[in-house]
Amino acid sequence: MTDSQHALLGYDHYHQMLGDPIRMEAFRKAIFAVVKPGDIVVDLGAGTGVLGFWALQAGAKKVYAIEKTEAMHLAKEIAAANGLESKIEFINLNSIDVTLPERANVLISETLGSFAIDENTLHFTCDARKRFLADDGQMIPQALELFVAPLEDSKIYDKLDFWRHIPGLDFSPAFDLFTKKIMIEQVTADKLLTDPVSLASIDLRTVPDGAFEGHAFITMKKPGAIHGVAGWFTLALTDEIKISTAPDAPQTHWKQAVFPFPDPIEVTKGDIMDWTVTLAVREQNSDNTQIEYHYRCSQIARESDPEAAAISMKNSPCPCGSGKKFATCCLR
Repeated sequence: MTDSQHALLGYDHYHQMLGDPIRMEAFRKAIFAVVKPGDIVVDLGAGTGVLGFWALQAGAKKVYAIEKTEAMHLAKEIAAANGLESKIEFINLNSIDVTLPERANVLISETLGSFAIDENTLHFTCDARKRFLADDGQMIPQALELFVAPLEDSKIYDKLDFWRHIPGLDFSPAFDLFTKKIMIEQVTADKLLTDPVSLASIDLRTVPDGAFEGHAFITMKKPGAIHGVAGWFTLALTDEIKISTAPDAPQTHWKQAVFPFPDPIEVTKGDIMDWTVTLAVREQNSDNTQIEYHYRCSQIARESDPEAAAISMKNSPCPCGSGKKFATCCLR
């Protein structure tokens, strides 16, 4: 490949991943713990090939490296530079379109977004597990857990609100667009209005394919203005080797996901937010994910204001899920 071709591939992304010592060391340890001499390995979303190369160093007899982007060309050059090209087969296709001649003993995949599953991870992983992995095969990673918490961070919110303040022009279409997209930000624990809430535990070895829906009732631990919901994950590569992307954990290249709110919601301690998120395939066999999230929140301070009674949720079902009206539940 020419230098200009390499430059066009956007390797800043790969630099961030390969330069993340937490990610790299955890995956390397897991691969050397799981892969045994003579194993057949599938590297799903191989990128520059590093995980497959480690599998060969751990003793794998053969690696099928599946990568649909132009990064495959660089991976081939790296394999040749390390004398590994004879044991690795590069497949430059979408994994959905791949058929392998044999089943693998180990399926390795790192197709994770900042909210873990926001790059159609479940769709591609489930398909690969069903079609590529032997019945007694192992997976790296094998499970993950998703966490969320309401976030008060005016600096992050200002990146969104910016689009409403372009001088002399109406940029509301840009504002509307970015309120529907996950923001990737470095969140700090002191900006969270609650303790972390576990949204879902997902066993990648058994989870069925299909849209993901998570739902949580979240009680505020302190007053503030909700600018969005922060999300992160814990990744189990093996039973012993785990990675956390929590705000109070050592920083990784994933940072955290932020689901922004168009307008802040003022809350006080004890208020309850009802939050639901759905992630589904936007385009068949694509990384493009359709993300929808819905929320409503009690506002105890407003409920005590007679002028706000007409627009309050007093007579609505309480967000805590009790089935009672809000006025006779969480205000009592």
